[in-house]
Amino acid sequence: MILLADDEPAFQRLTAGWLRSLGHEVITAGDGDTARSAFEAHGADVVLLDLAMPPHHDPEAGLALIRQFAPSPVVVMTGHADQPLALKAIEAGAWDFLAKPVDPDMLKVVVERALERARLARELAAAQAREHSAEDMGLIGQSQAMVSLRDLIRRVAPTTLPVMVLGPSGTGKELVARAIHAASPRAARTLVPVHCGAVPADLLESELFGHLKGSFTGAHADRPGLVETASHGTLFLDEIGEMPAAMQVKLLRFLADGSYQPVGARDVRHANVRIIAATHRDLAAAVAEGSFREDLYYRLKGVVLKVPALEDRAGDVALLARVFLRRVDGAPAHFAPGALEWLEGHGWPGNVRELRSVVECAAALAPQSPGGRVIGIADLAFAMGEDAATAVAESPPPSSRQSLQEEVMELERRRITEALERTGHNHTHTARELGLSRVGLLKKMDRMALR
Repeated sequence: MILLADDEPAFQRLTAGWLRSLGHEVITAGDGDTARSAFEAHGADVVLLDLAMPPHHDPEAGLALIRQFAPSPVVVMTGHADQPLALKAIEAGAWDFLAKPVDPDMLKVVVERALERARLARELAAAQAREHSAEDMGLIGQSQAMVSLRDLIRRVAPTTLPVMVLGPSGTGKELVARAIHAASPRAARTLVPVHCGAVPADLLESELFGHLKGSFTGAHADRPGLVETASHGTLFLDEIGEMPAAMQVKLLRFLADGSYQPVGARDVRHANVRIIAATHRDLAAAVAEGSFREDLYYRLKGVVLKVPALEDRAGDVALLARVFLRRVDGAPAHFAPGALEWLEGHGWPGNVRELRSVVECAAALAPQSPGGRVIGIADLAFAMGEDAATAVAESPPPSSRQSLQEEVMELERRRITEALERTGHNHTHTARELGLSRVGLLKKMDRMALR
């Protein structure tokens, strides 16, 4: 899509018609404010911008607009053609500069080059997002439940469908939202999280939609809302079930057509935002009892992803514990024989969040040894508030199989770390030296918290 912003009706009509005859989709605007609103609502692959437009008719005001259309390439068109102005436009981020009257053949070439540049930028952003998310997308786990969840994320991420993430507290619902955003075409833009239960009810509307100066006590200046901040990106509504009833109505209107009004404003604004909502509550039950709007529920529902509780992720506790331990600052640490098996046999009502807290606490309290801190069952039990002596006495002897797995993991981690140091952390060279694919290396590094 091309956004053509020019205040001359004849030029706008002829240029838009010429571009449409070449097969391009074109939207037009006659002033800077309209151009900015159109870009926020619809986006654009390329912006054709006249610098001297109402209300200021000043090229300097047009220059200030250029950065607001990032990352889309901006082609400046102006009758005030001189070298200093062209240099200022390029410095402000313009892709190219054309003097009026614009030659149609030159415009065709410039537009095609800009569209190609926009296409490559989108592909690069998507490739970088896939690389950074690696194979496990930041969602660590080898259990079938996590493998299935990652597969669903890959399938839903490229779409524009709203997503509802369900799961008990502490399972990592925000990580799921970030994985969806990172694997989506919106990855180059912002993911903005807001906890619907943490913001007071009377401030939530201002937090989401912004406010104008003087609209209420303490509003000393205009302030954009999180919806505007997330424009062309993703808005993550955490604990949506806690949203007050009055705010549910306003959110429903926004979800219907992307329109909203900042507090104290009369004009209606638009934003193109993908919504991901999350809750640990049973929203269907909340709808039945009348505490959550049924129409909003079905607007948000879209695709439902369920994040499994830790007790339903067989084999992931030990893997997560190793990763959390690697992320603890301080002297090197490792688990004593039998410690991981003890963790695997424990219930985790607080899910991944509880496990991480226990590992970090045990690591901080574990005694030092010549080889670093050794975290045993007693340390873990103490961190969980249990009787350490009883836990040690009741724990079965460690299996040789688990100890062998730990030794192999430590050897593999050491080999990768040494190779990274030799290659200056060049992933391609490191993978070649270790006989791995680059993706395979990144996968191992993520699981060992080496990235």
